[in-house]
Amino acid sequence: MDWYIGEEWNDMGRGLHKKVLSLQFQNLEKPLANSTVVFHINKPVEHLGERPSKYLGRNEIQQHTMDMGTALTPIDCYLELLLQQFLPGETSACSIQTKAGERINFELKLERIISNTQVEKLNAAEIYSLALRYKENGVSMFKMYPKFAFDYFSRSAKLLISYKPFDKLDKIENGIDGSELETLFVQIQTNLAACLLQEKRYEHVIYHTEFVKTLSNPSEKSIYRRAMAFYYLKEFEKAQQTIERVPNYEEKREFAKLRENIAASWKNSNANYKQVVQRMFS
Repeated sequence: MDWYIGEEWNDMGRGLHKKVLSLQFQNLEKPLANSTVVFHINKPVEHLGERPSKYLGRNEIQQHTMDMGTALTPIDCYLELLLQQFLPGETSACSIQTKAGERINFELKLERIISNTQVEKLNAAEIYSLALRYKENGVSMFKMYPKFAFDYFSRSAKLLISYKPFDKLDKIENGIDGSELETLFVQIQTNLAACLLQEKRYEHVIYHTEFVKTLSNPSEKSIYRRAMAFYYLKEFEKAQQTIERVPNYEEKREFAKLRENIAASWKNSNANYKQVVQRMFS
């Protein structure tokens, strides 16, 4: 194995490790982020516990087919990353370190790569389909695994950005109309805003919801998340103006409550400012 440069691989940030045990050489092609592969689990998985996985059952020793970019649990997301470091015919001992410091150990063999299309070679319609899959995966993972959802939304947005400006796309020439990509891109930005609100990255929420200012009929979710970001940044006037873009917002509980909070915080902020000024000149 001395000739094989990739004998050992680590991703310290994610706690991933792979050590090559054997290689029945086929070629130097590794799976890409859009590949379909066949792999085999050689031994029962250790320390998986109750963590969900479509592939790594605790006592399963069997063959699986995987479409990259379809994982809906953290374990399977990490498994995809590990397999992207394999060569066909390679058997490796792998591990995933948990937040508690425990290592999930398993042994895999990449049997073969069924398809291995580079993203750069996809046309606009294919890019749309892949971006939509990532977006839907992110929505599925948001409640339980928001950081993984954010990763999916980010990957989706990066795919679509490469086709901006969308109005240059034509259905006859590109297989899809630019308005479809524009609509999906706005949905993804709205989803990114939800993730960023959780992380209190309010300036980034404002950036990702800039479209609210220009769209004639933005979604209520995008308006609400943008108003929330302005509220937490104490830009109360902008928060109020954003809320008031929603027709009959007073009749919608969440919007009405946020509007009340904005008004109360704005009033307190003005009162505090007056007290500071009075103390300065008293």
